[in-house]
Amino acid sequence: MKPMKTFAFLCALLFSATWTPLLADEIRMKNGDRISGRVISMDSGTLTVETEYAGKIAIRWNQVEALQADSPVHIVLEDETRAHGMLKTTSDGILELDTDDVTRPLEFLPSRVAAINPPITPPAKITGRVNAGLDVKKGNTDTEAYHVDTELVARTEKNRYTLGGEANREEESGVKTADNWLAYTSYDHFLSEKWFLYTNASFEKDDFKDLSLRTTLGAGSGYQFYETALRNLSAEAGISYVNEDYDVNNQDDDYAAGRWSVKFDRYLFDKFFQLFHHHEGIVSLEDTEQVVIRARTGVRIPLRNGFNTTLQYNWDWDNSPAAGNDRVDERYLFTLGYSWE
Repeated sequence: MKPMKTFAFLCALLFSATWTPLLADEIRMKNGDRISGRVISMDSGTLTVETEYAGKIAIRWNQVEALQADSPVHIVLEDETRAHGMLKTTSDGILELDTDDVTRPLEFLPSRVAAINPPITPPAKITGRVNAGLDVKKGNTDTEAYHVDTELVARTEKNRYTLGGEANREEESGVKTADNWLAYTSYDHFLSEKWFLYTNASFEKDDFKDLSLRTTLGAGSGYQFYETALRNLSAEAGISYVNEDYDVNNQDDDYAAGRWSVKFDRYLFDKFFQLFHHHEGIVSLEDTEQVVIRARTGVRIPLRNGFNTTLQYNWDWDNSPAAGNDRVDERYLFTLGYSWE
């Protein structure tokens, strides 16, 4: 009988081991319903739970009365306090987080929880692009035209850093017909998800406008309407200091100015192409006839592996140019580029 008893004991042990339910988190709703599953995350007032019977389900956080987590979770409170540990609800409706970082469990109201298991984001998201265009003709027509533009953006949760520039050079029969460059930088600090403060600087030189150097330093506020992988839209307004040095005698000037800017881009048809427009202007606060506007508008078509081609129209307006120069400069560009993120 001993072998039979041993066999029965092993069968019972195996059955109990396979029958024992898996650990699961438990959520009790204010209406009395109970949900068993695994807490995935909570963000923007919605708790996501994965269940065996219905997959992932979304629950309103303000309808949760009690929660018992059987595995550690990461908690973010409304004051940006972050902690990691085992979470449960006490008998008086207070959430208690048992963490190794402190000797006693942390206690807080459910209304103070901003997020549970938020996605891990890198310290900074870096995106950038570089585009170049070349047009060379030899023979009866002897022309050379070169263009390059680039921009680098580093984005953290509260800050955004931008650095960019562009340059153009053209020659016809060995005679230079265009030579200019622009460099710019800005820093944005987000006060909320949408509102931000900015500081910026730009430096511009154009030999054929007799512009030796235009320096613009500014600060102001902005609003980020959209900021996603498919579309971006922001607007800025502020005050700038402008210093203009010209190659023409008695033309140098400096003044305080108002500044505005709109930046927009949007992918269409499942990222088949991207529309973009960047518009920036300054107007003197001392003489409203002194207006400078710079606009970049175009279509960017992704190719593959980060490469793209761009059709772009540049429009520059200087209402008070150096003597003998036109107010408007226009340029049509076809470039090949590379972008990364």
